[in-house]
Amino acid sequence: MRLDLEGKAVLVTGAASGIGLACARAFLAEGARVGVLDRSPVPGFFAVRADVTDEAEVAAAVDAVAREFGGLDVVVGCAGISGPVGAPLAEVTAADFAALLAVNVTGQFLVVKHAAPRLTAAQGSVVLLASDSAFTSAPGMVPYCASKGAVVALTRALSVELPGVRVNCVCPSVVDTPMARADLGAVLDEPAFPVQAAEDVACQVLYLTSARSRTVDGQALLADFGVSARSGFPA
Repeated sequence: MRLDLEGKAVLVTGAASGIGLACARAFLAEGARVGVLDRSPVPGFFAVRADVTDEAEVAAAVDAVAREFGGLDVVVGCAGISGPVGAPLAEVTAADFAALLAVNVTGQFLVVKHAAPRLTAAQGSVVLLASDSAFTSAPGMVPYCASKGAVVALTRALSVELPGVRVNCVCPSVVDTPMARADLGAVLDEPAFPVQAAEDVACQVLYLTSARSRTVDGQALLADFGVSARSGFPA
């Protein structure tokens, strides 16, 4: 399948590692021009250091990438944190909750807000990173699940708000990234535990940003090995 992404001007946030880095590399392999936004250096790309929770920094970073490439065709929002995974509700502070929403939700909003004029001009596309945790949960996941549910709702609202710009999100189950390793450790290596690679998610992202998915807008692509389709009822 031809994705026809060659020459497209792409901005990826959270590209220093994990899914963001996999996406940036995948776009580059397709011949796209890739700019990245992260708090850490990202060698091999046109990179701008910025904190996605700081509106002034985000605006300046988006402007820098757009000026470098003469516009923007695609934005991929991968910047995210997991927060206090496993913490009982009584131990989660308002500050913990707010910090998670600031990165996972407000950060996505700010990047799209400041990229919107260029994306509208290019009839471009946006893909945000959500999670299967927007639809299912486990104990100790309240802040993270709330943030990813908000990203799904944000995706749908943005698809309506930005005529001519397709906005979708991907909702993977556990992905083998440094962040997941820090949270879950050896669980990721158990044969019975389904884990996907960052490159799997990158394939989903590239499809949703390409013209091959031109009829898909305002949608959440749930990629979880079919786990959410199975009933937990003992019958």
